[in-house]
Amino acid sequence: MTGRPALIVLAGGRSARMGRPKHTLRVGGARILDRIHRRLGARFAETLVVGGDGVTAPTGARYVPDRWLDHGPLGGIATGLSAMRAELALVVACDMPDIRPGLVDLLLSYGDGVDAVVPVVRGYDEPLLAVYHRRCLEPAARLLGAGIRPVRALYDTVAVHRVPDRDLRRVDPDLRSFTNLNCPADAGVAVAPGRLHADP
Repeated sequence: MTGRPALIVLAGGRSARMGRPKHTLRVGGARILDRIHRRLGARFAETLVVGGDGVTAPTGARYVPDRWLDHGPLGGIATGLSAMRAELALVVACDMPDIRPGLVDLLLSYGDGVDAVVPVVRGYDEPLLAVYHRRCLEPAARLLGAGIRPVRALYDTVAVHRVPDRDLRRVDPDLRSFTNLNCPADAGVAVAPGRLHADP
C-alpha cells in the first residue's frame, strides 16, 4: 500500500428508526462524529465526512456533500472515493461508536492487490466498516447510474478480500466494532439527552 489511506465517515441517511439524524448523537459525552475522528483519525491522511445539509465535520476533518444524495450508502461511498486524495480508504458508518483501532489495522493490512476488504460477521458482509480502493469508484458510479443501490452489488464487479469473524475476533474478541445504533433501544437509554456509552 503506497501512502496513507483516507477515513470516510458516512453521515447521511434518514435515521427513521432513531428519530433524529445519527450524526447528531452524543456518545460518551462527545458527538459521535467527533468520537470516531478522535479514535481513528490519526491513522489516516485525511478524514472525510460525507452527508447532506446540516452535517458538520469534526475539527481537522473535511465535509463532503453527498453527490448521490438519497441513493443509500453506495452513493456515500462513491462520493467519498471521488473526493479523497488517497488511493485507499476505510469507510465507516457514523452510527458505529466503538470501532477498535486494532481491527482497523487488520483490515488495512489486507488492502494490497484488491479493490475491497470486507469483514464477514456471523455469515454476513459488513460493507460499512470496510476498505475500498479508488478503483471501486467507476463501478459504483455505474451501478448508481443504473439505479442499483445495494453496496453488495459492487462486490460482484470488483476484487474482494473477505475477512472471516474468526480472524476479526483476534483483535476484537467481542466484535464491538460492529455495534451500531439504529434506534434508541440499541443504546439501552433514551437518545437525548445523556450518554449512550460511558467509555470515551
